[in-house]
Amino acid sequence: MIKIKINPQCAWGKDNEIRAYIEAIYDRQNKYGVDIDKSYADIASDVNENGTTNVKNFIDPKRLELVKSEFEVIKERGELQYNDFYTEQVAHPLLTCNSVYDIVFDDKVIEIAKNYFNCVPAVTNVQLRKSKATEQLEQHIPGNGQTTLFHCDKDSPRFIKFFFYLDDVDESNGPFTYVKQSHIKKFEGWDSKYRWKHREISSIYGEDSIVKQCGNVGDLVIGNTNGFHKGTKVTKGERTLLSVYYSVHPTEWRDTYGGKIRKEDYDSLPDHKKPLADFLVRSET
Repeated sequence: MIKIKINPQCAWGKDNEIRAYIEAIYDRQNKYGVDIDKSYADIASDVNENGTTNVKNFIDPKRLELVKSEFEVIKERGELQYNDFYTEQVAHPLLTCNSVYDIVFDDKVIEIAKNYFNCVPAVTNVQLRKSKATEQLEQHIPGNGQTTLFHCDKDSPRFIKFFFYLDDVDESNGPFTYVKQSHIKKFEGWDSKYRWKHREISSIYGEDSIVKQCGNVGDLVIGNTNGFHKGTKVTKGERTLLSVYYSVHPTEWRDTYGGKIRKEDYDSLPDHKKPLADFLVRSET
């Protein structure tokens, strides 16, 4: 098992949150065991050390093309959760996109997550979102567009997001951008506000510490978004992104937050995968 890197001073809830996090890992180890495929240890270790990694050619692009097609169908039906000049978002993809389900519970994704947490974790949320080109300054983009500013998520002191690009992504159309090792190295006053401009973060960490995770459809980007990160603003084209969150406790320690899954879909999961849906709100609709 990897040696978990975690720093109480980098957690929003400091020592108390770290203790609760460690207890959650022990609880899941005791409940579900620690049978882990070490084939994915290097990927998990890279995220543990640096906060992010990029796995090339991880998944068949055709599986992601299906997700993008379902996104467009939902948009055409006028059923998007959110739609403005910068962001289009689907509500609860596990309820509305059949192609998302198999990716969220993909065997390789699960094994990477198990290696990272040293236990069987669970899905806490799934997002399917498109970002479109704009000339607006980051601080003026409304709603979900504020993710174009650097921030540290409050979900947990240590968790991961799996990012699947549904478009090829270069520096012009919104790569996931991360401050290397900022999940374990933060500055005094980092939690004095939630959103930070690029120049502010660059002046503290240095531009060389900022990693833009460009990639093609089929690549997998992973990040512990308790560290400083953003989706760089799209200036050309667009970027559609599927994000899958894994943790060892409900997001922000609340049972009411997170994605939804149909009861029949939960029931259809193999027994060894049912723990992965522990924190999903199960719905009959």
